Amino acid sequence: MCTGRYVVFMLGTEEFGLEITCAKEIIRIPEQITKMPNMPSFFEGVINLRDNIIPVIDLKKRFGYAETHRYADNRLLILDLENTLLGVIVDDVEEVLMLDSRSIEKIKFDIPGMSENSIHGIAKHDDRLIVLLNALKIKDEIFQYMEH
Repeated sequence: MCTGRYVVFMLGTEEFGLEITCAKEIIRIPEQITKMPNMPSFFEGVINLRDNIIPVIDLKKRFGYAETHRYADNRLLILDLENTLLGVIVDDVEEVLMLDSRSIEKIKFDIPGMSENSIHGIAKHDDRLIVLLNALKIKDEIFQYMEH
């Protein structure tokens, strides 16, 4: 992994990051999210954003955090992952950070409920630890999960 820019967002009290190249835009959560039958609990539904039907997931639910309550700070992070759009509900978008590869450590243990390589590593920035996610692996994991 090399030096790069990451969009940093909150899930509960924890900070997570995704490479900025994956982030298409950040919007308020639409009032209308159309539910779909027989989907996993983390799948919130779909939205129509400028004539694009976009699946929406709640990352807190997917990662096993407590139920998300909607607040004014909640945002929908629209990701463009290999020409597939995915909406990800996050508690708040904090900032865009430039992180040097030397500040990122690979994790050396398995995380229950997450596929291998879903996490790039942990970034140390000032006195903070930021979990850096591999958006493409998470997309593959989510779509595979929804197919079953």
